[in-house]
Amino acid sequence: MRITFEKTVLEAAVNDSLCAVSEKNTYQTLECIRFRCADGDSTCSLTTFDLNKGFVTEIPCRVEIGGNYLINAAKLNRIIKFLPDQYVTLDINEKKIVQVISGRSKFELHALEGETFPNIPELDGERGFTVSGEILKKMIAQVFFAIAVTDQRPMLCGAYCIVKDNLLKLISCDGNRLAVRETVCSLGNKNKDMSTLDLSFIVPGKTLSQLSRLLNDTDDEIAVILARKHVIFKMENKIFFSRLIEGDYIDYNRVIPKEPKISVVLDRMSFISSLERASLVTEDKSLGQVKSSVKLNFEGDILKVFCESLSGSVYDEVLIEKEGDDLLIGFNCRYLLDALKSADSEKIRIAITGPLMGVVITAEGEKESSETDYLYMVCPVRLN
Repeated sequence: MRITFEKTVLEAAVNDSLCAVSEKNTYQTLECIRFRCADGDSTCSLTTFDLNKGFVTEIPCRVEIGGNYLINAAKLNRIIKFLPDQYVTLDINEKKIVQVISGRSKFELHALEGETFPNIPELDGERGFTVSGEILKKMIAQVFFAIAVTDQRPMLCGAYCIVKDNLLKLISCDGNRLAVRETVCSLGNKNKDMSTLDLSFIVPGKTLSQLSRLLNDTDDEIAVILARKHVIFKMENKIFFSRLIEGDYIDYNRVIPKEPKISVVLDRMSFISSLERASLVTEDKSLGQVKSSVKLNFEGDILKVFCESLSGSVYDEVLIEKEGDDLLIGFNCRYLLDALKSADSEKIRIAITGPLMGVVITAEGEKESSETDYLYMVCPVRLN
């Protein structure tokens, strides 16, 4: 096998391919990129697959001798970054020694036979839709913070996606926080029977993290295709796919308080700034201190923000508009900050039912778009 690429094209493709490379596995093949092309081709296919998610792309190249080989992804990625020339040649001999040649520089690696690569699932399905990549990337960023990292309920380790007509909704919950983000936008129908869009599925958090990295900040359309156990994302010259999380998602509507007793409107950025200052005390790691909570005292038209720890204390005030009684309530400062930073409105409304009930954060006044909406719920902590 002997193929030559433009360095920038190969570097970008190899870097993207890392999204589906297994880092800790006993199978060497899962740590590799499969390079496959035939004699006379003008493109080469690059594939990675860690048995849960996979990536496929085709990039232009000059093929002198075709072949099907596996090359360690992490090692190749490190080498390409420091090559001096604008062209890179991969030359693999019969002993499966890879020479990576660029200008006067030459590296040698070991390759594996491409036939040892695991079979990837069929990259097609009966149902699906298209959506703007820019919208999808933004929605992922606004719910990602509330996806559980580890939980006895596997469905909480992913985001619940609901598609109905032109409504796209993402929901995440880690037991302490709930995020709901919905958008009314133009969704293309990819159902093969052209039936009405009515889909729901759970995408793993790790998949969404890698997908967000692959998506550009452009309005290019992304095709989202559902197979029996996989979801497939088709971009311009890339395909990213992942196993879905099986099971039913929690009834998230049931946990949202419906009759708040206190309603507070305040400036989002002012509140964020105040909590950032409080976090300097709540997250002080000196003396091995456990994180302390931030206390919020809603009193008249003032929100008093304060906390104490072994290393010191902090006090701050934020102007508010309040309806209802005064209340003292405590939170994990980081949980509250994550929700506020994911919101995208100038002013927010905080609905409070009681000192031990989750508070609901929504947009107040004009939103960034009349067709977007969000809801965040953060559970408080019990104060001593």
